[in-house]
Amino acid sequence: MSAEQTPILEVRNVSKYFGGVVALKEVSMDLRRGEVMCLLGDNGAGKSTLIKILSGVYPPDEGEYLLEGKPAHFTSPRDALEHGIATVYQDLAMIPLMSITRNFFLGSEPTKGRGLLKRFDIRRAMPSCARNCTRSALTSATRHSRSARCRAGSGSRWPLRGQSTSGRRC
Repeated sequence: MSAEQTPILEVRNVSKYFGGVVALKEVSMDLRRGEVMCLLGDNGAGKSTLIKILSGVYPPDEGEYLLEGKPAHFTSPRDALEHGIATVYQDLAMIPLMSITRNFFLGSEPTKGRGLLKRFDIRRAMPSCARNCTRSALTSATRHSRSARCRAGSGSRWPLRGQSTSGRRC
């Protein structure tokens, strides 16, 4: 298979269990360069679980995960990010009074200064969207849209997005 034909991201027969609860059962999908994919399903169908597997939050209990045709085993979201997979989660505002940009980088904030003067460096964090991602009082859909644009501008190769809680559109 040529590089053009090899899926950039692929899962084969992936399953995830939480005790006796089957969250995903034998899910297979592939994503090729230039494609945009939308996951649709009822509440509890496993959409968020699949996104969390793809982004390194959960390991799959069964099945294969391939990134550009090679097996992928992520130990954390940071590990997935280092391989180019960035995620904008459904519950975007972990800290509602904090800006989108600050929430977005929670745990991996670029900083400037030293010691007691160490602080978040918004200019280094998001040069492409620093002006657009600083307001807290935005609708959920607007936060997701702006955060996805920020993630795409941050150098990630494959941004993933969880469902928006309002204006559910793919």
